[in-house]
Amino acid sequence: MVGRGKWVVLGWILIVTVPTVFYLYKAERRYTAQVEVLIEAPDIGDNLLERSYGKSRLTEASVQTEADILSSSVLVEKVIDKLGLERDPEFNTALRPVSMWAKAIGYINPLPVLTGQRAGEQQLSAEGRVKVERARIQGMFLSRLSVKSHRRSFVITAEFVADNGEKAARIANTLANLYVLERLEASLQDSKRANEWLAQRLDELRRDVATAEQAAEQFRSKYNLAQRRRGERQMTVNDQQLVELNSRLVVARSELAQKQARYDQLRGLLRNGGSMETAYDVLQSQLIQRLREQQVGKERELSEAMKTYGDRHPRIIGLRADLHESQARIAQEISKVAASLATETEAARVGVSSLERQIGQLQQGTNESGVHEVELRELERQAETSRTLYEAFLSRYKRDSEQESIQRANARVLSPAAIPIQPSSPRRVRIFLASLLLSVFGGIGLVFLLDRLNGRIRSAEEVEQITYLPLLAVIPKQGGKKRDAEALAFGILNAPRSPLANAFRSLKAVLAASAVDRGDKVTLITSSIPSEGKSFITRNLAMAVAVTGSRVLVIDGDLMRPTQHVALQREPSQGLTQLLSDASLSPEQLILRDERGGFDILPAGPVDAFSGNALSNGRLTEVLQSLSARYDRIFIDAPPSLATTDVQVLTQVADQIVFVVKWNDTPRDAIMAALSYLAKVGAEVSGVVLSQTSPAHHRKGAYGAYGYYGAYEGYGKNT
Repeated sequence: MVGRGKWVVLGWILIVTVPTVFYLYKAERRYTAQVEVLIEAPDIGDNLLERSYGKSRLTEASVQTEADILSSSVLVEKVIDKLGLERDPEFNTALRPVSMWAKAIGYINPLPVLTGQRAGEQQLSAEGRVKVERARIQGMFLSRLSVKSHRRSFVITAEFVADNGEKAARIANTLANLYVLERLEASLQDSKRANEWLAQRLDELRRDVATAEQAAEQFRSKYNLAQRRRGERQMTVNDQQLVELNSRLVVARSELAQKQARYDQLRGLLRNGGSMETAYDVLQSQLIQRLREQQVGKERELSEAMKTYGDRHPRIIGLRADLHESQARIAQEISKVAASLATETEAARVGVSSLERQIGQLQQGTNESGVHEVELRELERQAETSRTLYEAFLSRYKRDSEQESIQRANARVLSPAAIPIQPSSPRRVRIFLASLLLSVFGGIGLVFLLDRLNGRIRSAEEVEQITYLPLLAVIPKQGGKKRDAEALAFGILNAPRSPLANAFRSLKAVLAASAVDRGDKVTLITSSIPSEGKSFITRNLAMAVAVTGSRVLVIDGDLMRPTQHVALQREPSQGLTQLLSDASLSPEQLILRDERGGFDILPAGPVDAFSGNALSNGRLTEVLQSLSARYDRIFIDAPPSLATTDVQVLTQVADQIVFVVKWNDTPRDAIMAALSYLAKVGAEVSGVVLSQTSPAHHRKGAYGAYGYYGAYEGYGKNT
């Protein structure tokens, strides 16, 4: 398809590339200079500046802010003033010569009137016009400037476009240098303002520290509070006595608890009737222990005496009396121990109560001192806070005062702009190649679009898809551009090995195979519109059948435009029209013999004798019956289906109907309309013949399997 539409593609390429080349030749050259600026964090982390400007830590947002500053109107104005760009026609359009085309556009352009721009400019004062002109120059400058920051980088790239490479580099470098200078001046101004504020604040803090310290000293003197070291608690005499009494109270309470526990133990043993000898204080008494030992000795003697003497023996009685006396003394001593422990417990309790009373009296006396101490600590804390803040500001003031003389911009030109040699726009090679590529693809797309919009038949597949009929044969176009009568009349006889002869032999075989069951005596060849090659196909098909020895008759059924007699170079005076109108005539009187073609012809007759009623009188069937007895095959060259209604009558007497379609010429609508007319009269079309095809186009386009006919056109020729 692309090969078939090569001239469309070439024409489209010329349409696109010629204006492109003209534009590239006439377009103004633009040169782009690029400068890179590195943004650095400040050396000194000033809390004030950090909070105000966020300069302590660089982020992508802060770098983008610096990029916006680099393209700000204030900085642009400084560049314009320094380089005198207001006198450059490239930026000041008022200095450019006005062309005739621009004047014409200015006269016909309705936008200034509709928007009120002209009326607004006329109302401006002289100073206002100057400002508007400066704003236009700035806008022109900014339109040539491109500033962008890189992600994850602190480098800003500024590009400037001008009609001269040296000018572009000079402007870009000037912009970067003025930006660095502007940043340095801004840093100095910030530092100066911060130091002035710090100095003022230091005076205030100094007065605050002096006032706070004086208030603390006066309060200490007023309430006779001792001086204490930093971080220590304020101690008075009452505080020291309280500490000592508290220590004694803790010891006294401990002793009271021990004695009370021992006393409670003795009382419990006495109350419950337990053995008093197991008590702690009893066990600790030496006298009771000696009495206990004597009691044990008396009991041992009594036991031994009981073995020797009787129960009433005086010795036994005496030992028992001694034993009772010893027990009584032990009980008496235990009672004394209990009474002594009770006395000690009560004395300890009285001592604890005394200590508690003394502590309470001291606490009541020291409450007022504690309140004063709290107030004193608050005054001291205020003085300490003022002193700390003053020292911090004093340290910062000294450091900033020393650093003020060595301030730097914290930004530097990383890569100065070099003078560009090659223009950045227009990029001739890229634009030309892009236009060439787009024109090629555009031309190919146009070819496909035209092919899609083309309603003519180009391939065998299209024939079968549209008509739902089988394709019987593809007939190649006969001869070159100049086709003589000899080639048209005897094409297959002059070149029996040609693709044309093979195509007709194939058509003959296909028709014979399709008519095995229903016969193929009468074959009608028609088309939808004139000049589709049906008469040529009828004649050559008759010659292809006659070569086999069959008796063949060709009936010229196109009564309005007969052509079959032209090859004989004879003009018959009578034909089919007269035969159907005059019953006295016989077909033998009208038939012409084509000796070279090998078949007979029944001409249509003179055109001026056509009345339009010859085929409708019912005599056609009788004529064909009489002719069928004499001939093996009869071919009817019928008129186009859309040109006349005669074909609807002729189809009633035909065994086979062949529909001819001219390649790349017959509209699809005409084909469908003609087939619809034939279907309305019950005509059953056997198939379609695609005529006057181009073998060269079929070879390039590969129109189905029939496209390979032309590929082997040299097969069988003598070499």
